[in-house]
Amino acid sequence: MEDSSNNRDEAVLDVLNRRAETLAKPIEQVESREEWTSLLAFIMLGKRYAVDLGQVVSVTRILEITAIPFAPRHIPGIIRRRGESIDLVNLSYFFNSDRTGISDADFAVIVQARGKRFALQVEDIVGANVVKIADLLLPQDNFDPAQLPYVSRVMLDGLVVLDLDALIQAKGFAAEKSV
Repeated sequence: MEDSSNNRDEAVLDVLNRRAETLAKPIEQVESREEWTSLLAFIMLGKRYAVDLGQVVSVTRILEITAIPFAPRHIPGIIRRRGESIDLVNLSYFFNSDRTGISDADFAVIVQARGKRFALQVEDIVGANVVKIADLLLPQDNFDPAQLPYVSRVMLDGLVVLDLDALIQAKGFAAEKSV
């Protein structure tokens, strides 16, 4: 009986010694916050895209779209959120001018850039990601030329980060709702 008690005490002492050794190790230098960025990832055109989380106002399910007569093809209408009318932008039409038909995208990522607030119509929300800035690469020469002017970075896993400022400045974008 005394033998099993000694074994148990030695095992406890061994665990405590290993914990003490781990705690005694010097703290490793943590990378600074400037080396990381936060992105909101979503699915659009069957691919993963993202925008800077700092530009995201909110994410919502699209319940109703109010059509706007004579609006550009990439603006199917406006949505209402908390009493505010917000232009809805469907980039699938903007990136591919030959595209026709109704989009099957049920979510809106409401963003703000260059003093303008508008909503990107997306198929699904992936979620917020924190990524190393060093992992964000410039797009390669073989990147889709229709999208290239509106892409700031890409990741090796296929995530495409949109440049909302460049998008707003594009000819014909017409997101006229100012904040």
